Order: sequence, then C-alpha cells, then structure tokens
Amino acid sequence: MMLHKALARLACAALAALLLGGAACASRRSSQTLDMSDPGITARVKAELKAHREIDIRYLDVSTHMGIVTLSGMADSPEARRQITRVVGRVPGVKQLIVNLLIQE
Repeated sequence: MMLHKALARLACAALAALLLGGAACASRRSSQTLDMSDPGITARVKAELKAHREIDIRYLDVSTHMGIVTLSGMADSPEARRQITRVVGRVPGVKQLIVNLLIQE
C-alpha cells in the first residue's frame, strides 16, 4: 500500500511538472513580440501568401510604408484578388491595404 501511494505521488508530481513546463512554453511563445517594422510586415505578408499555394504570387509585388501595405501586379481572377486581399488583411501589423492588382485576361 505504501508503494502504491508513493507511485501515485510520483505520477502526480510528474504530471504537474509536465503541465507547468507546457504552460511556460506557451507563455514564452505568446510573449514573443512580432517584428512590426515595415520589412517585418512585408516578410509576414509574403510568407502568408506563399503558404496559400492556390495563390499565384509570381506577379505580385508587396511593399510596406508605416504599416500600410501596397500590393501591385496581376491577379488571375477577381476571386483571386479577393482572396489575396483577405489573406493580407489578416496579417498582424497591416494597418491599411492598398490593392493595385490588375486582373489577367
């Protein structure tokens, strides 16, 4: 019986350590600050666009000035343009979005 209680305490201690360690890792990740500089925002926008494989980014140019992102170039269709706009609008740090995309015919 004594061995059973000791094992139960050990298991509880191990579980508590795992939970606390996981919480500390999550806290560290959430406390990391994003690079809110213009180059940092541009990099996040480009990475987010690349992550959406259905978006053709070959003819897109992204520039950022004071958090205002300008998209220039060509989109395959009006729907592609809307999707690009939605994706970029959700990127952290984008204060405003200027869309100068022509639709390919």
